[in-house]
Amino acid sequence: MTEEKNFAPNEPLVHDARLTELLSEEELEQLEREEDERIIALIDEVEELDSLLSPEAQDLVRDLRPYTVADDVLEELEEHSTWRDHLADKIAQVAGSWSFIISFLLFMGLWIGTNFVLATQAFDPYPFILLNLGLSTLAALQAPVILMSQNRQAEKDRAVTHNDYQVNIKSELEIADLHRKMDLLMATIDTQGQLIQLLAKNQVPHLNGAATKQKAQG
Repeated sequence: MTEEKNFAPNEPLVHDARLTELLSEEELEQLEREEDERIIALIDEVEELDSLLSPEAQDLVRDLRPYTVADDVLEELEEHSTWRDHLADKIAQVAGSWSFIISFLLFMGLWIGTNFVLATQAFDPYPFILLNLGLSTLAALQAPVILMSQNRQAEKDRAVTHNDYQVNIKSELEIADLHRKMDLLMATIDTQGQLIQLLAKNQVPHLNGAATKQKAQG
């Protein structure tokens, strides 16, 4: 019989080594999605709080603490990227470099200079209609490819910003909880100090009386 595994309801399961041995890759991906949804739900509840020191906030701290909110979102996006996305990124990277600009200027200078030298035998005489056609075609194709790459970069930026926001929310909640605990600790220490002072004051008359009585007996 298969050994049954029991896990706490509020503990992240996808990081448990025992679980990875029992479940398939698809089941682990499903657990990861459920864990992400759980984190998002907890973050949404934190956003609705009026005070980070309320009892509800303390419950959310306990529920959110076991989860790792920080994530490498760029790696996840790259895993789901297609060869078209990578091609668009590569074209945008090359087109936006000084190497491309210099190479393109050299190509145009060579094209124009060659046709001037060939004169009547030029394959693209002035006003360089073939060159203009090539430049127009290049611009027409390059612009949407660059826009595709920019859209992907904007998607990456949104994902990183959203993850940073979740991390900040959790950090703020943890810091507020630490402040609450420090305030309680300081209040407890202050109360204990007052009690010690009261006990000391009450002990002084007894000690004085005992000392006087001992002298009288002596």
